[in-house]
Amino acid sequence: MIQRNTFWMISEENRIVFYLLAAIATLIFIYGFYRRFKLWQKGRREKIKWSDVKTNAHFFWKMVVQQKKIQIDRLYGVMHRFTSYGFVALFIGTVLVVIDYDFGVPLLRGNFYLVYKVVLDIFGVLFLAGVLIAIIIRMKKQRLRLWYSIRDNMLLWLLFIIGVGGFILEGIRIASTKVSYGIWSPIGYTLSRLFQDVSLFSVDMYVFWWFVHSIFVFVLIAVIPYTKLFHILTAPIQILMHPVKRTGTILLPYDLQTITDEALLQSPSVLGVNKISDFTNWQLLSTDACTECGRCDSVCPAYQSEKPLSPRNVVTKIRNHMHQTYEISTFISPSELQSCTTCGACVEACPVSINHIDLILGMRRGLIQRNILELEAENTLMKVEEQYNIWGKPWSERANWSRGLQVPSLDHENVSKSKEA
Repeated sequence: MIQRNTFWMISEENRIVFYLLAAIATLIFIYGFYRRFKLWQKGRREKIKWSDVKTNAHFFWKMVVQQKKIQIDRLYGVMHRFTSYGFVALFIGTVLVVIDYDFGVPLLRGNFYLVYKVVLDIFGVLFLAGVLIAIIIRMKKQRLRLWYSIRDNMLLWLLFIIGVGGFILEGIRIASTKVSYGIWSPIGYTLSRLFQDVSLFSVDMYVFWWFVHSIFVFVLIAVIPYTKLFHILTAPIQILMHPVKRTGTILLPYDLQTITDEALLQSPSVLGVNKISDFTNWQLLSTDACTECGRCDSVCPAYQSEKPLSPRNVVTKIRNHMHQTYEISTFISPSELQSCTTCGACVEACPVSINHIDLILGMRRGLIQRNILELEAENTLMKVEEQYNIWGKPWSERANWSRGLQVPSLDHENVSKSKEA
């Protein structure tokens, strides 16, 4: 009978150890997720609007499924699609194993199981190819916008070892059982031919390789909420459910002409951002979606002209200080915020739809509330308040530029004649 033998060669005692390790890894994952969730809740609550979710659905398909923005960098786009598609397929395959074995639903049987094996082998190869491309890119440091760290390299090697380990186990099983349908696992079948008479990959070593593979998988599960791999969860949530506001669209938080002093003091919606808790919960979540890819920095005119601003640094500083209660000015300087031109290039480039403009403008309003302004900016605001223009010129001189140019003026006499005509 064609079916999956999930715990082939694994004793009852080893199965107990397996489930114990799985429980520990799952608890560590849940704690990490809950820890970040509680930090998001520190922000001002902004409710989910289902109209926004509907609007975001098409954008979600383009950004998460088709990965349009990532494809702009062709090599990186291929790498990310191979890795992400492979990861999702292998995850779905694991879920089907759980349903089949742990819940007793007979899914992995007959022809469905044969198709299952072929599909997972194909996506397993894509996954390994994507991870290998990422490793090579980081080894050669071909992308100046990337941050290169040992931790990121370790995560990539962890993913690669897990992918290879799965194929090794498959190859040993096929070499030992010699099942007639082994050819339906093309990679495993090829490896089974290579493993013949190799003691390191013999049936006696199967339990060892099985435990090694399982431990690495559990390590991966446990570390996800504590590393940039967390974007696997937060980025789709951010893109699908975040309030609709794209490409740096700026909406005034209140009507400057009609707001009263009492409303200004009482309404939380008009406050500038001085502490982490002044951001909304969705803004805080968006910082956890950051992958530190550097696309925002690479298109930022302020960063490229060596101003103090780095959009990526702004996002990661908020994320890394989310647990703090002191003022934001202690880790983000006014000069960083005032260097932003609000052009929106960072928002347009971000593959996970982080709205840097909202974050920066909120903190700028906080600077104004605390009277922290550059002298030039302060003088400009005073001129606008007093003379309604940024130069501080009186209204009586507004038409001086047209003297001697024979520019028609709409004085009272000309307006009356035009009405009579």
